[in-house]
Amino acid sequence: MTTLKKPLYFCNECKKVVGHLDDLLFVDEYSLKGFCSEDCIEDFYFPLIKYYEVMESSLRKKLNLLDEAINQIVDQEMVEEVLSTPDEIYRQSNELHETYYNFIKHYSHSSVIVVTSVYRKEASFVFLTTRTSSKALINEFRTGEEVRDWFSSLNEEEVPTGMMSVSEEEFAAGMEEADADEDMIFLQLLESKKSKVLADILIKRKDNDIPFEDFSGYESCFQETLDQPDEVFETRDNEGDKLFHYIKSFSMGTRADESFFYIIICLKRNSDNATTNVYPILALPTIDMEMCQEFRTGTRLTGPLQN
Repeated sequence: MTTLKKPLYFCNECKKVVGHLDDLLFVDEYSLKGFCSEDCIEDFYFPLIKYYEVMESSLRKKLNLLDEAINQIVDQEMVEEVLSTPDEIYRQSNELHETYYNFIKHYSHSSVIVVTSVYRKEASFVFLTTRTSSKALINEFRTGEEVRDWFSSLNEEEVPTGMMSVSEEEFAAGMEEADADEDMIFLQLLESKKSKVLADILIKRKDNDIPFEDFSGYESCFQETLDQPDEVFETRDNEGDKLFHYIKSFSMGTRADESFFYIIICLKRNSDNATTNVYPILALPTIDMEMCQEFRTGTRLTGPLQN
């Protein structure tokens, strides 16, 4: 028998409702995303696996290392060795407190790199494994904060800013609050939309477009695009949710080939008043006019929205 008196927990991928918090699987130390099965975890993160594959291929192409990848096989035993006795670990987090780790282990003639999420001090989901003899490629994965004392107990200083270290009981009690439930559900919806949008972009983007690893160099365009977009389009996705596409063109010089577009995909969240609140799902720069046209769909709007 269902009841509204019990807190609601559900899978972030298939949306299956589960009875208790303990019925969910987690792959990130600080994320609220939970899953009912390993299959759902794989389905949810598949777009990110493709993202890392494309990123590695792009890096190897830039460093003229495409031929090296053919003979650099990484088996499961080697992955476990890297994760259990790494020589280097780098941790990188975003503003949503999602954290990704680059484990690196050096051998006599090569090094192995494993990109993974971590839950309770153990690798929980592997996004990428690669092997290389190139110092330049290794340096590409030395990003974020270097973790020097990995095997010590997690202390308060290791908790990202704005997060609190809580027990599962405290977490469950806090989730009973209605506002917290609504916020968590909306954050999960944002993550689900982000995965689908990213997967669609991976399929449609061209090889000569701006590389994913260079996206961080365009972050200064984010706020200006939200505040002063050239165009805003309102549309609905396959689930019927309302999306907004903010588009703005930028120029790095006087020639046409020095221009690019910055696109921000946002999701509308219903509010109690007449204000339209939109929240960013994903942002990307592109020099591809056809890619830009993919987001010029729906109704073209005028006037600002509340971001």
